[in-house]
Amino acid sequence: MDFTAIDFETGNSYYTSACSIGVSVFKDNKPIKQYSKFIKPPEQAGNFHWYNVKIHGIKQSDLENEPNFAEIWSQIKQDIENKTIVCHNAVFDTAVLRKCLEFYNIPFPDFNYICTVKVSQKLWPELENHRLDTVSSFLGIELNHHEAGSDAHACGLILHYALKQTGSKSIDELAAKLGINLGYVGKNKHISCSCAKNALK
Repeated sequence: MDFTAIDFETGNSYYTSACSIGVSVFKDNKPIKQYSKFIKPPEQAGNFHWYNVKIHGIKQSDLENEPNFAEIWSQIKQDIENKTIVCHNAVFDTAVLRKCLEFYNIPFPDFNYICTVKVSQKLWPELENHRLDTVSSFLGIELNHHEAGSDAHACGLILHYALKQTGSKSIDELAAKLGINLGYVGKNKHISCSCAKNALK
């Protein structure tokens, strides 16, 4: 059960305004590496919005000397390509990744992915909501919310607990039990993570 959890923060509503990425790598369902990197968005992504800055605390001026996405891709590619990727609200994070790759004309990596929002909705429907901070608090996961590295690590731990609770020996088995179709990103197509019509008992 090897997988990589990722999380992006953005400066505004444009996906290419990614200003930070968090990565947490799990091997045999145990965390082995965690890191975060600041990203200098391209000028075309526009100015940061005050609300985004309020959420994550990253100012545009903080990133003047940081690498752009293309420059950090070589450092993070090995933890993403051909891995199973985990995101909390995967629609957002996988879109940010794809748009940043497209902007710099970088070939898409191949990977399957699963969304821990959907996992937590299936496993813990009694929660008042399934935001990352709510699910993390329920599971006793320490979280510095909206710091990308902490968010990615918490997301990975949510999947860790889901695998243990369901006795699943793989993410494919977990997805089948919960009635979730894994998403896919590749060089020629993108398939969204979705709920299947029927879950296995």
